[in-house]
Amino acid sequence: MQVIEIEDSLAVKINKAAQSENKSLKEFVDSSLREVLKRIESRKTDEEKVKKFIESYEKFPQQLEEYEIWQDEQVWS
Repeated sequence: MQVIEIEDSLAVKINKAAQSENKSLKEFVDSSLREVLKRIESRKTDEEKVKKFIESYEKFPQQLEEYEIWQDEQVWS
Protein backbone atom coordinates (compact mmCIF):
# COMPACT_ATOMS: atom_id res chain seq x y z
CA MET A 1 0.00 0.00 0.00
CA GLN A 2 1.17 3.51 -0.76
CA VAL A 3 0.18 6.86 0.69
CA ILE A 4 -0.57 9.87 -1.49
CA GLU A 5 -1.34 13.47 -0.63
CA ILE A 6 -4.36 15.27 -2.04
CA GLU A 7 -5.82 18.71 -1.50
CA ASP A 8 -8.09 19.05 1.52
CA SER A 9 -11.02 20.34 -0.53
CA LEU A 10 -10.72 17.37 -2.87
CA ALA A 11 -10.52 14.94 0.07
CA VAL A 12 -13.83 16.29 1.41
CA LYS A 13 -15.52 15.78 -1.97
CA ILE A 14 -14.07 12.27 -2.32
CA ASN A 15 -15.28 11.30 1.16
CA LYS A 16 -18.79 12.56 0.40
CA ALA A 17 -18.86 10.73 -2.93
CA ALA A 18 -17.66 7.50 -1.31
CA GLN A 19 -20.37 7.76 1.35
CA SER A 20 -23.05 8.38 -1.26
CA GLU A 21 -21.91 5.22 -3.08
CA ASN A 22 -21.86 3.26 0.20
CA LYS A 23 -18.19 2.44 -0.35
CA SER A 24 -15.16 2.79 1.84
CA LEU A 25 -12.75 5.53 0.86
CA LYS A 26 -10.24 2.94 -0.35
CA GLU A 27 -12.86 1.12 -2.46
CA PHE A 28 -14.08 4.36 -3.99
CA VAL A 29 -10.62 5.69 -4.84
CA ASP A 30 -9.46 2.33 -6.21
CA SER A 31 -12.51 1.90 -8.44
CA SER A 32 -12.36 5.51 -9.64
CA LEU A 33 -8.71 5.22 -10.58
CA ARG A 34 -9.34 1.91 -12.37
CA GLU A 35 -12.06 3.58 -14.47
CA VAL A 36 -9.75 6.44 -15.43
CA LEU A 37 -6.98 4.02 -16.36
CA LYS A 38 -9.40 2.00 -18.53
CA ARG A 39 -10.38 5.18 -20.40
CA ILE A 40 -6.73 6.06 -20.96
CA GLU A 41 -6.00 2.56 -22.25
CA SER A 42 -8.99 2.60 -24.60
CA ARG A 43 -7.88 5.98 -25.96
CA LYS A 44 -4.45 4.51 -26.68
CA THR A 45 -6.15 1.66 -28.44
CA ASP A 46 -8.10 4.12 -30.62
CA GLU A 47 -4.89 6.00 -31.41
CA GLU A 48 -3.26 2.72 -32.41
CA LYS A 49 -6.22 1.89 -34.67
CA VAL A 50 -5.95 5.26 -36.41
CA LYS A 51 -2.20 4.81 -36.81
CA LYS A 52 -2.70 1.36 -38.38
CA PHE A 53 -5.40 2.77 -40.68
CA ILE A 54 -3.06 5.51 -41.88
CA GLU A 55 -0.23 3.02 -42.39
CA SER A 56 -2.47 0.76 -44.44
CA TYR A 57 -3.39 3.63 -46.77
CA GLU A 58 0.27 4.53 -47.10
CA LYS A 59 1.08 0.95 -48.10
CA PHE A 60 -1.96 0.53 -50.33
CA PRO A 61 -3.15 3.97 -51.49
CA GLN A 62 -6.56 4.29 -53.06
CA GLN A 63 -6.51 3.77 -56.80
CA LEU A 64 -8.29 6.03 -59.28
CA GLU A 65 -10.61 3.26 -60.45
CA GLU A 66 -11.84 2.77 -56.87
CA TYR A 67 -13.49 6.17 -56.70
CA GLU A 68 -13.73 7.26 -60.33
CA ILE A 69 -16.98 5.33 -60.84
CA TRP A 70 -18.68 7.52 -58.21
CA GLN A 71 -17.83 10.86 -59.79
CA ASP A 72 -21.21 11.19 -61.51
CA GLU A 73 -23.02 10.43 -58.25
CA GLN A 74 -21.48 13.37 -56.40
CA VAL A 75 -23.48 16.55 -56.01
CA TRP A 76 -21.47 19.74 -55.83
CA SER A 77 -23.29 22.91 -54.83
